[in-house]
Amino acid sequence: MSTTIDQLRKEWSTSWPTLSAVRERYFSHITSDRYLLRRISAGRIKLKVTRLGGSAKGTPVVYLHDLADYLDAQATKQAA
Repeated sequence: MSTTIDQLRKEWSTSWPTLSAVRERYFSHITSDRYLLRRISAGRIKLKVTRLGGSAKGTPVVYLHDLADYLDAQATKQAA
């Protein structure tokens, strides 16, 4: 298990923080969830978002393991 996932589990009280919370913490330069979702859908940000309840109107969340994968990939990209 990566160190990133362990750190995230200490930071977040849930295994699936809302997209809003993730945006505020890691994408503070992006001003709205709608814009962040567009960037994710366009493939510009490689982050997996899931909607609770399985419907298009469900609350968008990011599972911690997906967030850890994204952060690890960013760290690897910056180290190269």
